[in-house]
Amino acid sequence: MGFLNKLFGSRKDNNGKQDQQSAEIAVIGTAKQAVQTNQSILSVHSDIRDLVWIGDGEFKNYVPMPSKKNIICADGITLTISFGIEEEPSLLYLSLPISDNSGIVERPPYYPTYRGLTPEQRCVYWTLLANPYDNTIDIGYVFIMYYGLERYLLTEKYEEAVDVILKLRDVHQNKSFQMYSANAIILTCMAKRRVDVVQRFMNSLDKEHEFAFSPNLYLLCKHTLGLPLTAEDMMRMAKAFEFTKTNYIRKHPDIFLEVLSQNITQAYREKEIPWGKLLSNTDFKKLPSEETLIFANVSIRDKTIRVPSFLSSFRLKKNIYNLLDKTNEDVKHQLAEMKKDGIIIHGNDQVPASVKPKEEMKFDAILERKLRTTYSNAKNNPMERHFASISLQDFYYKYRDLDQAYLDACIRYCKEDISQLEELQKCYYDEEQKRIKAYSYLSSNEIKQRLSEITPFCGTIPAFKRLAIIYEKRKDYNNAIDICNQAIEYYNLINNQSAATEFCERRQKLLEKA
Repeated sequence: MGFLNKLFGSRKDNNGKQDQQSAEIAVIGTAKQAVQTNQSILSVHSDIRDLVWIGDGEFKNYVPMPSKKNIICADGITLTISFGIEEEPSLLYLSLPISDNSGIVERPPYYPTYRGLTPEQRCVYWTLLANPYDNTIDIGYVFIMYYGLERYLLTEKYEEAVDVILKLRDVHQNKSFQMYSANAIILTCMAKRRVDVVQRFMNSLDKEHEFAFSPNLYLLCKHTLGLPLTAEDMMRMAKAFEFTKTNYIRKHPDIFLEVLSQNITQAYREKEIPWGKLLSNTDFKKLPSEETLIFANVSIRDKTIRVPSFLSSFRLKKNIYNLLDKTNEDVKHQLAEMKKDGIIIHGNDQVPASVKPKEEMKFDAILERKLRTTYSNAKNNPMERHFASISLQDFYYKYRDLDQAYLDACIRYCKEDISQLEELQKCYYDEEQKRIKAYSYLSSNEIKQRLSEITPFCGTIPAFKRLAIIYEKRKDYNNAIDICNQAIEYYNLINNQSAATEFCERRQKLLEKA
């Protein structure tokens, strides 16, 4: 993590002196004192009194950073950060006029600054400073305040800033705010080597909107700090691993978590999965990189950071997908048994307070090109091609009502996927052999034993169910029944009896309809 330490730095250098960055943004006065000298309508919440930047007057605590660009390369990661010529956008100029206007006030523009606000807008902003957790105030004002908090992440007050940002994330649901704030917190924790603060961030993720951030950065953080992957992590990021059957995760999270934990222990002999069993050092070094934004603050925004793309690892995604898929089937069976025994099962569904009007669906041509490129690039790897095909099937099925061509494309990819299942199984077996032989901590006898225990790829094949549903809706019962027969034969061959039984039941219903 040397490259991030260079960015964030320590408060003292080797000679015991303040580093240049800390000296340039040293706090000269406190925001609380400054506010008390101004108009009576002005007040600042106790959480942020020491976390605002002041641009004028006796208590000015901000000095512009010199215009420069730093490019740091370390550990295979390149970080570029420029402090540009823009001043800190959250600077409070206490001499600027403020109008207490109770009428309709226009929302601030994109990339707003306090200086650029109208007197009426400044009044709204001071209302936010008095209560930063008021989610009725326009998100533009929240971003002005957040810009200043981001800059405090570069100081010794980073922990106080993190605490406030976590509270803000809890109430302000804007996706851009959630993404920027999570990324900034994660990278700050990595730079400071603060596992406890990372844990605080993880524990704060208790609402759906709080997961709108880069799952790759989250994995990078855990990997860098040596934190194992937990069952909770897998459930939270199931879709990032291309696992879309999240019904039981949503409705019965406690049962799913318990079963998943058992499956992890059975597969890895540990309650949580160490990174060494998911991604070797060689695999880590081969990961491609992807660009990730760190800060939203416009005065420190002219930068890019490229980090390893964990979700490009086929082995990682495959292992997690298999665990989730097996758990899904186990939970399904467990719930069925509980129902037979007369046990009442209460779901965990969230009922929305109000039903939002359905938005007009527009075809996403950019995503289509991306998915088709991924599929094309995976032509030489049956496992990667399989998962890429699932993404295309889901994509085209989503737009089936817009154009018949999209449904036809979905059917085509489903059929292609089914026709390549034999290659999929062979590839899976070869990959499992390589994985087991790479375990340096196993003896030769243990390796032989594990090789003999390799079972077929038991993941369910979404294409079977999707085609059966499509044909059934068309009342094309003969083709629907034929798909069921193919599914039954396949699942019997790989000894996935629960899936085979499901299609037997589906076939019987189709025969009755026919």
